[in-house]
Amino acid sequence: MTQQKELEQKLDSFDREERRSAFLELSRFVQEGQIRVPEVPFRVNLHFHTFFSYNALGYSPLHIVWQAKCEGLGMAASVDFDVLDAVEEFQWGGLEVSLPVSSGLETRIHLPEFQEEELNSPGEPGVAYYMGYGFTRIPEEGNQAAETATFLKETAHKRNKTVIKRVNAYLDPVMVDEVENVFPLTPSQNPTERHIVMAYLSKAENMYPSEEERVAFWAEKLAVPVTTMKSLITNHSQLADVVRMKLIKKGGIGYMKPDAGEFPTLKRVNAMIQELGALPSFGWLDGTSSGESDPNRLLHFCLDRNVETLFIVPDRNWNISDPEERRTKTQKLHTLVELARSLDMPVFAGTELNKHGQKFVDEFESPALVSLAPYLFESAWVLWGHTALERSSRRGWGSEWARRAFPERKHRNRFFASVGRSVRATHQALKELGETSEKDLLSRYGQ
Repeated sequence: MTQQKELEQKLDSFDREERRSAFLELSRFVQEGQIRVPEVPFRVNLHFHTFFSYNALGYSPLHIVWQAKCEGLGMAASVDFDVLDAVEEFQWGGLEVSLPVSSGLETRIHLPEFQEEELNSPGEPGVAYYMGYGFTRIPEEGNQAAETATFLKETAHKRNKTVIKRVNAYLDPVMVDEVENVFPLTPSQNPTERHIVMAYLSKAENMYPSEEERVAFWAEKLAVPVTTMKSLITNHSQLADVVRMKLIKKGGIGYMKPDAGEFPTLKRVNAMIQELGALPSFGWLDGTSSGESDPNRLLHFCLDRNVETLFIVPDRNWNISDPEERRTKTQKLHTLVELARSLDMPVFAGTELNKHGQKFVDEFESPALVSLAPYLFESAWVLWGHTALERSSRRGWGSEWARRAFPERKHRNRFFASVGRSVRATHQALKELGETSEKDLLSRYGQ
């Protein structure tokens, strides 16, 4: 194994100092020319889950920054479920290697206005995946944002405990304990459904070391033909998907039907996001659900509630084998992005990387995305401009200063994109940006 590979493995250590040390060593190799970073067409991924929630490759925030730098990305953004644990590390890493970065939080909210309609969470009317983008700091203990952040994490833990209790009863004798078997799979005790599935797969391997025994066990418990299970048992990621779908998702023994009390309101989450200087962002799936069928209604619903940005996973809409489904969903994607553009709503795109097989970066050069790419890239520059100004002087896109200086989103977007394209991702550049007067900022980037 080469020294570079050894250091890259250490990037995923649960020991913070070990991964920081490895990252600095790899950065030194780049500075000294021992590792060359490729020059490629501009590309971005603004939706990377890290191992602080779940990353399919086990990547830490620093590993994602490093890989993004190695693959020549123009910008990267971290996203984690219900926690902001990656914010400091991700931004520190980006500034160390001059990579524009940002950080986000993803959660689920209850929307009584869509109580009878599905949005971006299939099979769950009135529930939506929701984001905050452009965080540059974490909540201070005792304030309202901290209370909401605690609520999100505790609610997730409560749901996990119930899921584990139900699945344990069904899979007996293959049972797991959250503290003993699930928490060790995460660096900050923030397990997701996918971590729970990993724990069950590991426990089954320990209890049934024979492949034949495991095939028989899972075939019976998942109601899958033995012949099918024989092909699944050697493909860990596919088996994990089947276990999750059969046992935890809708219809499974561990599924918990959501109700209003389990998820925060949009208003509460927005208050936390805005208190921390970030941007509320609504998630869009593929346009085929009842709540997404009228994008004009959905986007104006968002704007009426000060939700002025969107996030999408484009691959869901075009990388589809069925030609008719691909055509329909690609058309809906174009309709959404063009409408967002007409309303001056930035659209943040990424691939998630929380499931095996997902791309590290979207194929923006594909026929399905090539005409959308310029606006998606412009939105990325808006996000970096926001992050740079919010981090350096709390003059981000949603700040009182920005809204006063640029009441119209069109002009605000133009200004922040100009900042984004111009300001390098270095500690010194952000220091100088933060010290720049309002007059000079407007003169330099306002036209």
